[in-house]
Amino acid sequence: MVEIFLSSAEDSFLHVGSLVGFFILLFGYINYKTSGNFTNSLARNKKIQPLVGAIVGAIPGCGGSLAIMPLYIKGQLSFGTIIASLISSMGDAAFVLISSNIEMYIFVTIIGTITGIITGYIVDFMNLEEKLKLRKVKTSGLTRGQASLIKHEDNHSTLDDIAHNHGNSGRLAYAITHGVGYKIYLATLFVGFVFMLISHSGLHYEWIEQIHELEEIIAITGVVFSVIYMIFFKKVFKNSNITEEENKKTSLKEMLIHSVGEISFVITWIYIAYLIYDLIIIIIGGDEYLAQIILSTGVASVFIGAILGLIPGCGVQIVIMSFYLKGAIPLGAVIANSISQDGDALFPLLALDKKSSIWSMIITTIPAIVVGLIVYMFFG
Repeated sequence: MVEIFLSSAEDSFLHVGSLVGFFILLFGYINYKTSGNFTNSLARNKKIQPLVGAIVGAIPGCGGSLAIMPLYIKGQLSFGTIIASLISSMGDAAFVLISSNIEMYIFVTIIGTITGIITGYIVDFMNLEEKLKLRKVKTSGLTRGQASLIKHEDNHSTLDDIAHNHGNSGRLAYAITHGVGYKIYLATLFVGFVFMLISHSGLHYEWIEQIHELEEIIAITGVVFSVIYMIFFKKVFKNSNITEEENKKTSLKEMLIHSVGEISFVITWIYIAYLIYDLIIIIIGGDEYLAQIILSTGVASVFIGAILGLIPGCGVQIVIMSFYLKGAIPLGAVIANSISQDGDALFPLLALDKKSSIWSMIITTIPAIVVGLIVYMFFG
């Protein structure tokens, strides 16, 4: 059991998590520098909205879909645009695939983006928004708590203002996430990244062999820090929302804090996935037997993947992606799950417009099953 815990820690933090962290920080910095200035022009061009919505949704993580959600809530985007964005989004599971199999990431992204574009235009062409009598919430009718979800923070807002908005000023969780906590985590992640590069370098020197002996300590430390930071981060930021996405675009420190929160969340779930996988392997008697079980489910795995995609957030999707990379889940099931799942982008919609969120979950599941079945027939 100890060996399982250690090997899962090494896989999740060193071999996958450190690279995942690199990409999350990279995309977070790019988003911070660009400040998402495309949103106003998108609202003015109705004909290209589903196309751009799908492309924005394909950005790794949930930030793309979250960034355009306030435009839909304020009535500036079509329902088809939101559907296109949610379909093409892989959420944080994208980072897991990027770090492990970039070719497959490109393939899954292309499939999801094309499916999102087609479905989005179909939804708008059929005028489902009007037929389903979906109501977009106006900012003037919101409570103070709801309005904070779509309010764009002023560029000169201080971090004290942000803390006050979250009601966490002076609390231990806020002190850790916004104080020395995220800096310690970044330092640990950097060390893990260096160890990962050395481990995969293929070089054989005595000092490298000595470094390998420290990998378990770094891996365990990284996983423990990930769990701790994730817990404190969730206490400060209950769920991802629009205001937080805007704060990440105007403050480098806030971008780093949120990126570390996202990294710790992903690594924690990767660790859980690897741990569950290794325990299942022991219980059932090996990888080959697990493969036989998955193959025996056949086409049903596609429907299971699509149904699991209905669960909001990215945790379950990260587990599914990790299982796929272990060879335990067919590609068709992963595609169905990727199209069906909406990541954290669904949370603000659930808070402000439950009817639209429910219908979006139903609509995205349909192409998820159809495309998943097609991919399963050709690729397994």
